[in-house]
Amino acid sequence: MQRSERAEPAPLGRAVRGAVKDRSFWILVAMLIGIAVLHYLPPQVRFLSAEEGAAPLTVWRHAAERIIFILPVAGATFAFGQVAGLITLALAVAIMLPRVFLISPYPGDALLETVAVAVVGYLVTWIIEVQEREKRLRQDAVSRLRTIGSVTSIVTESLQLEQILNRALDSVLDVTQVGTGRIYLVDAETGDLILAAHRGLSPEVIGELARFERGQDLVGQVGQTGEAVIVDNLMQNSQSSPSPISEVGMRSLVAVPLRSRDRVQGVLSLCHTQQGRFGPPDLQLLAPISDAIGVAVENARLHQDVARQLRIQQRLNEAVTQITSELELDLILPKVLQIAEELVGADGGLVALLDQDQNLVHYPYLHNLPQRLADVTVPAETGLAGEVTTSSQPIVVPSYPDYPRAIPAFVEAGVTSSVAVPIVGGDQCFGALALVSLSRARIFSEQDLAILTALGQQAGIAIANARLYETMRFYARQISRAQEDERRRIARELHDETIQMLIAVSRRLEAMAATVSTLPAETAEPALQQLGRLQELLGDATRGVRRFVQDLRPPALDHLGLVAALEGTTADLVEKDGLDASLHVQGQSRRLAPEEELVLFRIAQEALSNVRRHSGASRVEVELEFLPQRVRMVITDNGHGFSAPERISDLVASGRLGLIGMHERARLLGGTLQIQSGPGRGRTTVTVDVPLQAKAEGTSHRGVTS
Repeated sequence: MQRSERAEPAPLGRAVRGAVKDRSFWILVAMLIGIAVLHYLPPQVRFLSAEEGAAPLTVWRHAAERIIFILPVAGATFAFGQVAGLITLALAVAIMLPRVFLISPYPGDALLETVAVAVVGYLVTWIIEVQEREKRLRQDAVSRLRTIGSVTSIVTESLQLEQILNRALDSVLDVTQVGTGRIYLVDAETGDLILAAHRGLSPEVIGELARFERGQDLVGQVGQTGEAVIVDNLMQNSQSSPSPISEVGMRSLVAVPLRSRDRVQGVLSLCHTQQGRFGPPDLQLLAPISDAIGVAVENARLHQDVARQLRIQQRLNEAVTQITSELELDLILPKVLQIAEELVGADGGLVALLDQDQNLVHYPYLHNLPQRLADVTVPAETGLAGEVTTSSQPIVVPSYPDYPRAIPAFVEAGVTSSVAVPIVGGDQCFGALALVSLSRARIFSEQDLAILTALGQQAGIAIANARLYETMRFYARQISRAQEDERRRIARELHDETIQMLIAVSRRLEAMAATVSTLPAETAEPALQQLGRLQELLGDATRGVRRFVQDLRPPALDHLGLVAALEGTTADLVEKDGLDASLHVQGQSRRLAPEEELVLFRIAQEALSNVRRHSGASRVEVELEFLPQRVRMVITDNGHGFSAPERISDLVASGRLGLIGMHERARLLGGTLQIQSGPGRGRTTVTVDVPLQAKAEGTSHRGVTS
């Protein structure tokens, strides 16, 4: 324990003024005066006369009066302490001495009695003081135990650090009868002392006392050395080391470390306007309290660490879920970046991607950074992201402006510190995931690096999956085009050859029927019946082939567009299947790109086919809405419905390949497909929403066709 030089005690005049205001003081004064008057009264007046010459009686009657002087001495000791008792004893002796030397006929005996009274009076004051001291010690011990128990109860009933510190500080100030106190906690990263709880400080002073480096100021010294400090005269101390505490009138200070397992967790500091206010008893009281607070701080921090780890794991699981449930990088990577920034507590972040063909790094995904940085493109050897991508190793840069490969645009944006990890998928590095500090320089911890590395790996998996999916979509598009080309070829051949041959055969049968009709009736009748049946079969075959051609590739789709093709399809549902089918077109009807029209028609064709074959519906509505940049198609039927799965993978398990084809066709155009249905709901809705890539002139088309 360190301790400065103690100041002088409180002035005697202040203590005397306090005693004079006490009623006990005047009672003691009256007792002294009464006993003194009684001591100096003549024997005749005192009614204690004896025969002349009876010396023993004369000695005895004055001894009794001297003994009575012990009463005010004892009373003063009880009321005001040993010092007051000794002063009263000195006054009593002073009152008795004149009679010993000036009046008593037996001065030797009188002096002996006076000395005896003085000794007994001193013993009385000592005994009383010892008893009072023991009583105070017992009371202090009980009070200390109660205080320690109270503070221990407070700090153990909660794991919320802010609540623990505030309630503990309130309890300490209440017990010590001090109005100003502070609790500092050690910053795990920098080692500085951060103001965590305070009482009795003005906002201006709080700003100056918010942070101390270890070794700076008295509080910083306690945090560094782990030894308690008592300062009796802050004014004298502040001459060499100015402190805002002394500037606001505080004169004395005590600071004790908050320990837990031999580690300083923080500092508890109390201040008072009176010099010499704190002493060893205060340290005896504060030492166990500070240890209890230190243990509570460590427990609360452990709880916070566990809660943070759980939150980190939860957010990592969310990132994994996002990656596994989504294949669009524009949706995945911003989410991963946001989660990384939240878990690490950074000011901003970015995802840098490597263009391997041109060996360039660009920054398509930013968060809390100027959007102009998305236009920055640098060689792979330049910048932090380039170095991380090239080396496939994480890098922490405490001072980005001093970084040799710093990009001027990021320095101008205010980046002060940065950490970056590679985005790796398999054995390929796609780029870097980086977080930055903008307000002040920051040292990113090992835990921050571990979190970011895990997210970088997940981002690498996402990019690898997305690229595989893009490749799959490319091949699917090529296969779809090949299928449509083959459909078109088959439809053309069926229309130009098969149907024409069937028509030619039908004409020949008609000619044969005309020839047969010239024969005798008994011969012609059976033949005409056979020819009629052949013509009916041939007509059915022709209509079947025409419908097959329509399903393969409706000519209206190529010549007239999507609306005409849907009109023909709904008309077939009315004429051939007996359904109440209608088409509603809203917006500016226009021709779309051939691929867009084909995809939308195939989705509608598959949905209407499901309605015809599986739904048991009596009515179906197709709504086609042309928006400036999108097309929205909604197909609704009043069938019995089905269990619509939430994920596409469930469609595979249930064998609903038609629905999978509809979903994948919508995604080929960058659109979405949603199915709303349920068993027994009596309503199924298929909604397709796709962005437009090409526009063509058209006419306003509003209304209903059926």
